Amino acid sequence: MKWAMIMILGDLIRRNAQYYPDKPAFIMDGQSVTFGEYNSQVNRLVSALLRRGFNPPDHISILANNCLEYLDIYGAAEKGGFRIAPVNFRLTPTELIKVIGDARPRVLFVQNRYRSVVDSVRADLPSVELYVIVDGQAVPGWTTLNELLVEGDDQEPQVQISPDDVCYLIFTSGTTGIPRAAMLTHQAQWLDAAIVALEMALTPNDRHLGIMPLYHIGGRALVLGHFFRGCTCVLHDGFDAGRMFRDIETYRLTTTHVVSTMVNMMLNHPETGRHDLSSLRLAWYAAAPMPVEVLKRAMETFGPIFMQGFGQTESGPVVTTLFTFEHETEGPGAARLASCGRAVPGVEVKIIDDQGREVPYGEPGEIMVQSPLLMVGYWEKPEATAAALKNGWLHTGDMGRMDPDGYVYIVDRKKDMIVSGGENIYPREIEEVLYAHPAVLEAAIIGVPDELWGESVMALVVLRPGQAATADELIAFSAERLARYKRPKSVEFRDVLPKSPSGKILKKDLREPYWRGRNRQI
Repeated sequence: MKWAMIMILGDLIRRNAQYYPDKPAFIMDGQSVTFGEYNSQVNRLVSALLRRGFNPPDHISILANNCLEYLDIYGAAEKGGFRIAPVNFRLTPTELIKVIGDARPRVLFVQNRYRSVVDSVRADLPSVELYVIVDGQAVPGWTTLNELLVEGDDQEPQVQISPDDVCYLIFTSGTTGIPRAAMLTHQAQWLDAAIVALEMALTPNDRHLGIMPLYHIGGRALVLGHFFRGCTCVLHDGFDAGRMFRDIETYRLTTTHVVSTMVNMMLNHPETGRHDLSSLRLAWYAAAPMPVEVLKRAMETFGPIFMQGFGQTESGPVVTTLFTFEHETEGPGAARLASCGRAVPGVEVKIIDDQGREVPYGEPGEIMVQSPLLMVGYWEKPEATAAALKNGWLHTGDMGRMDPDGYVYIVDRKKDMIVSGGENIYPREIEEVLYAHPAVLEAAIIGVPDELWGESVMALVVLRPGQAATADELIAFSAERLARYKRPKSVEFRDVLPKSPSGKILKKDLREPYWRGRNRQI
């Protein structure tokens, strides 16, 4: 008899309830849910939805900050055969209409703080038949999550689910364009969770701090990877470095997930060095490149705990990892601090030029990915799917290079690349230089219109508190380290730089005022 592994996400919920019924699965604001309680709640929610006439593969959505109830909705999709399409809580009413309209959920779960904005656009959400408040009292036109849980029973759902069924519709971040819903299957997400657990060397004794938003593929992937191994996850509903330090100390947390902007804030927080963080063995950083100078300071301050992961929504997300032991600050391996590591097991990476040919080692090109973790396509976007997936390979839109040992170096997003006088300029290279200046806290490089050269390089800079620098000083600093055509031609100082909830600096937003009414070709 041929044996096959059953890679259904809901089976993880059942397994953990059997093995660790009384162990905390999730903790938030002092409230705890055990693996046994979580399994029961998910079963009740699935049975209630089925009794109300909702059936797989119906779509369900949630609009909320991180909360314990968020995991119930994910679980209902994973055990009930539904497709979950989480929604970015920062969207405007107009954007909500577009995103929810694209996902077409029959059920919309909403945190009470967002109920009024949803009420204001209900007439424009024709697909939604049931509105559910996840954390509040009943009001006219709304059902509560507690009411659904009471209606259901905790018997295991008798729903037929295939590993190839789509479970998640995760919207891309939209940092370079309109968000699209990537369709991710049970099997792909099961495998991604297994790879996260493998690469992070997780055991059931690990305790994770989940800070990233759960609607984001990175936030979900790291929590799911820990759930895969039966770890306890402490959730936060936003990033606060002081709160992070306190909870690591209180719960003796062993792993967390951050982005470069968070690390910068950790380094500059007044509580840095005042808490016992000795339990923290691993800080996974992803979502945006980490400036090497920031990474070096973080390793000096917090120790050799950092591990990088690279990927994107469409890739499932994990593509490459750079282990803690590969974070060398001296010697021949120090150059690899700028890399995002090597492909994880089961994933293949290559770098191609505009004609689709693989480029030599060290040459920049577009990063291509082939793996069983990839999305099966964008929901109802056949043209975009065909452009992204070709012959089993994902066109990531990220520019990078690879060394002979297989280490991948992210150069930049293809759409962030600057073309000035026919020369390709990669903003990350310039940003790395600016981050080495002692007065610079954050830096973003964008291309702005130039009548002669097409585009010229502009630096947008946030200075460290109490530090000073002039535009001429930063341009001169760059001139010592960069070729003439790469140097910033202008510098603007800002109090803050716009960021996505996942911590990415939004260069599209930074460019928009300069390109308004113009056609940028890239």
